[in-house]
Amino acid sequence: MKLRILATVLLFGLAATSCGDDTPNTGAVAAQSSTQTTAPTPTDSPTATETTPTETIPTDTPSVDQPTDPPTEPPTEPTDSETPAVLPPDAKNRPLTLSSIFKYPDGWRDGRYDVADRKQATGIGGELDSCGDNWAQVLELRLANNFNRLKLEFGQSNSSESSDQVLQVRIDTNGKYADQKTVPLNKIATLDVSVSSVNALKVIVSLAQSDGCQSGRVEAVLMNMVLS
Repeated sequence: MKLRILATVLLFGLAATSCGDDTPNTGAVAAQSSTQTTAPTPTDSPTATETTPTETIPTDTPSVDQPTDPPTEPPTEPTDSETPAVLPPDAKNRPLTLSSIFKYPDGWRDGRYDVADRKQATGIGGELDSCGDNWAQVLELRLANNFNRLKLEFGQSNSSESSDQVLQVRIDTNGKYADQKTVPLNKIATLDVSVSSVNALKVIVSLAQSDGCQSGRVEAVLMNMVLS
């Protein structure tokens, strides 16, 4: 009986030992699995990403300068040499100069002249070299109806080339004859005409036509031309 009990105990012990060996060690397996999972896996590609430089293509087309309108500037007052003068009322009672003349021939100038017995008289001078109305030279004033009378003196410069000519000065107002006088060398003549309601006034200077008229230069001088 004792032998059977001992044999039974031995059999149970062997069975328990066999069962312990077949049971997997879950703790060791889990540790090994964790170690394999967390270990870094080497890769062939570098960790730093290298970029290949690319050519930059401009997207904006070159700007083309577009024509622009010039800046607007306020008009400037014309100078005497650019635009002739329309005489204002305050031009009264003072001798007129070439800058006061609306239109005049080339070669006429302001200056000082010896005329007859006057020395260095202030005036407006110009040369004539042919006789007759066809060779007349015209100085035009624009009065704008601002004046009542025009007075002027005229003669031949003592330095005129010819001493045989007769100088003639005629005044037209608004296109109509007003007055006319002639003067030889060494004389001074005066014209005094009404310019009331006159806008355009012309001083027509020529060498008088006559049978004895000969070619030769004469320097005509207009002096003390005053509006009132």
